[in-house]
Amino acid sequence: MEKNVETEIKLLIAKKDVKALLASPLIAKKIKKGSHKTVKLVNIYYDTRDLLLQQAGIAYRVRQNGKKYEATIKLSQKEAGGLSARQEYNVAVKNAKPDLSVFAEAGLEVDFNSLLGPAQIEKLFSVRVKREILLLQVTKETLVEMAIDQGFISAGGKKETIDEVELEVKEGSLADLLAYTAKIAATVPVFTESRSKYARGLALLDKLEPEGTRPVPEIDWENDYSAEYKKQFYVCGTAIMEEQNVFADCSRLQTEADRIFLPHFARMQEFLYWLQPMMDGSAGMQANLQEALRPLYRLRAAKALLRRWKSLFKLADGRLGSDKVTRLLEDQVDDIGNAIQRQVLSGVYSGIVFALWAAMEGAGWKAEEYLQAGKLLQVRVKDILEKIDAALAQGQAEKAEKVGALLAGVSKTKNKKAKLQEPGSVTAARLSKELYYLTTANSECKLTDLCKESRKKLEKLGEALQKMEEVNTLGRSIPEALLKTNTVLAARQSGYLLGNLAAEQQAECKAVNKAFAKWVKTVKK
Repeated sequence: MEKNVETEIKLLIAKKDVKALLASPLIAKKIKKGSHKTVKLVNIYYDTRDLLLQQAGIAYRVRQNGKKYEATIKLSQKEAGGLSARQEYNVAVKNAKPDLSVFAEAGLEVDFNSLLGPAQIEKLFSVRVKREILLLQVTKETLVEMAIDQGFISAGGKKETIDEVELEVKEGSLADLLAYTAKIAATVPVFTESRSKYARGLALLDKLEPEGTRPVPEIDWENDYSAEYKKQFYVCGTAIMEEQNVFADCSRLQTEADRIFLPHFARMQEFLYWLQPMMDGSAGMQANLQEALRPLYRLRAAKALLRRWKSLFKLADGRLGSDKVTRLLEDQVDDIGNAIQRQVLSGVYSGIVFALWAAMEGAGWKAEEYLQAGKLLQVRVKDILEKIDAALAQGQAEKAEKVGALLAGVSKTKNKKAKLQEPGSVTAARLSKELYYLTTANSECKLTDLCKESRKKLEKLGEALQKMEEVNTLGRSIPEALLKTNTVLAARQSGYLLGNLAAEQQAECKAVNKAFAKWVKTVKK
């Protein structure tokens, strides 16, 4: 008997792309000589009528490969975005008849008599595939089996086509497998199939309850930081992989991409910020995320700008003439949404997620065995507070220098009417990123370095910063076509929009300075 943990990735790749992939150097130069073969497999899955095995987290099948038969038990798995790791037991048998005793005799620690009682094992469904198998030496240490399956599942008089590619680690590391999958995603469009053939067969029999939307797990602050953040990375990546399958099939969703994907990508970016001093390669991982984040943020801002203009135009109540702006803003939203859809269809998101997972698995984690996630957050918060304190001191010094120059009549500024900026406004502008993450941390975890009053003021500062960033983003989202319009009416309307945004920007900037000054006082106490 063989007992091992099976680690594999299940991918959906179009037939024409599979041919292109097999011909590419990425596959052709990695094939182990003599490993390429084709087999026909018949898998029969068994359980009781009430699925007692499935309820216990057990999948039982017998596979026929020519004249050979092999019985397999797979125990409950860890699954993420097409990547699964589960314990597997394989035993050679004489025929396809179900016989669980062969596993008990071989040492599998499951009491099937107690588990099943009087219930009888019966055939559930069968799977027939033509499997093309290749062994790929993806690195010196890692050997991967590629299996290209084409066939169908037969269950309860129904059939479902199988057209998938599996990558399984035979020797070596998960990090190498993920990195190699990311290279495949950069070569041909790749999607994932989270369901096993067993799960798809049960679904055909209407015996598999839908999972529904997966809840986003809260961070366990007492867990080791490396284990906790790895878990969160897999959760976010899996959500992206599953959402993109639906997104790719529905053209009407392209302008909803920010709502669908941005929360997951942004959450991973936040994790990487906290991990910067603790994990090798975090800067490169953040740069990789930007390929997805930039268009998603642009889409969100373009939609917000369109809503703002429609609201302003309605308030004008006909005083602005016929609307010349809405169409330009709608075109901008559509263009960005279509560009994001092209990214998804070309496999960009899959490549980003697999590359991120690979970097995460292969990274060096400092103090991973004894540093909790909550302690790491507190350490990073202290770093931010020290940086803010240094920036405040620098701001005070610059203000003193300018005051001295004014008193001496040798001001360096060319504009004699220029006003001195408060140190708070300088600091808020310089440390906008740090303040954003500080307020985010305050909303997720009790910050031990701040008193109760300071945490409340920080919450208010976070709200002010968010409003200021929203209006600043609207200003940056004005399409170039609107700025270069050559008609009087369109120019008048764009000026009305820009003037409204400029006034709000000024008001929100003052609100941030005020909230920042109030918060700083509580920190200094």
